[in-house]
Amino acid sequence: MTPFPCQPQNTSFFQLLKQTPQLDGRDSRGKYHCIALVITGLTLALCCGRDGNLSSLHRHMANHFDDLCRVLQLTNQRVVSRPQLPRLLAKVNGIVFADLLFQRFGLVLTLQQQAWFALDGKELRGSIEPANKRGQACVSVVAHRGEAIAGQAYYNGTKESERPVATQLLADTGMHNQKITLDALHLIPLTIKTIHEKGGLYLVGLKANQQILYRPWVGSSSVKVADYDRADKPERGHGRIAQRSYSCFAMNRHPLALRWQTSGMQTLVRVVRVRQSLAGLELSRETSYFVSNALVNQQGQADELFDAVRQHWRIETMHHRRDVSLSEDRFRSSQAAVSRLLSNLRSIVLNVLGQDKVKNMVARMEEFADKFHVLLQFMTLKNVL
Repeated sequence: MTPFPCQPQNTSFFQLLKQTPQLDGRDSRGKYHCIALVITGLTLALCCGRDGNLSSLHRHMANHFDDLCRVLQLTNQRVVSRPQLPRLLAKVNGIVFADLLFQRFGLVLTLQQQAWFALDGKELRGSIEPANKRGQACVSVVAHRGEAIAGQAYYNGTKESERPVATQLLADTGMHNQKITLDALHLIPLTIKTIHEKGGLYLVGLKANQQILYRPWVGSSSVKVADYDRADKPERGHGRIAQRSYSCFAMNRHPLALRWQTSGMQTLVRVVRVRQSLAGLELSRETSYFVSNALVNQQGQADELFDAVRQHWRIETMHHRRDVSLSEDRFRSSQAAVSRLLSNLRSIVLNVLGQDKVKNMVARMEEFADKFHVLLQFMTLKNVL
């Protein structure tokens, strides 16, 4: 069984936010604005393509405030002012909000039939201050099938590393026992050992800087016949033709170094990607390597790993949508809490609109921008309102 969206609950997401007092970090005195209403208003603004600028998001929320209150059956509410908005957002408990988000819009995981997920990080470029080269960064876990976001965590790129954040994210989301694809940054004993011991499968990039693994295994694969291989059909696009060929080799022919012996490594996967011009001239040839704890005894098992390599780039598609469709990189904020909260709201938009089988996400967002009442109906149907 593949992952699927959590089943709708009787309580709407707005009511869930409203009924969670731990979400609001403000002092109990002088609370003039409903924090659940503000979050919901911003989510609707994101669905209408108003991302990239907090003032634009605020204007949309203010322009449609009365309509939203009418649907939610709220009275005596007033719009938060533009100067007050970032201060209010900074008081939202990000950990509590993320738990509520993925409890409602996340994925149901099963141990019996595991699913493939990709893990990778992304810089929130709008959070980078002028004197720095790094800012806030987001680590996401995305389903290969459907591109639903199953979990997110954040870290400060100027002070922290992605590796421990990614390891903790897998633990917090319970995904150590699933099937995970990761890039070469996460080829460290702690991460892959934990996945292996929890009964999950990993497929991790292998690069030359991991010399203890790279030299013997890559060298061996260059002179031995692959246990299983596959050549995909050429793909035509962007004025060129690309073709991928895959091979996998058992890794039990040579002993592993001590630090890797508990990682469960079984298989080396080699991917060769050749790009040619339409005239047949070879433009580039790229060879990549991956290691996995999956034991391959038949072609079907090899094909699953080959497909997982290809599907890992689903997470890059998700990042592209965040940047192009939702303008994430254009959103500037010097407050980490605000950048992280808006990033989580984008995940709601991606997961909710990604379930829509009638129209693609861009078409839906354009319709919502023109017809706000359609958005209200859609979000009510999805149990957001």
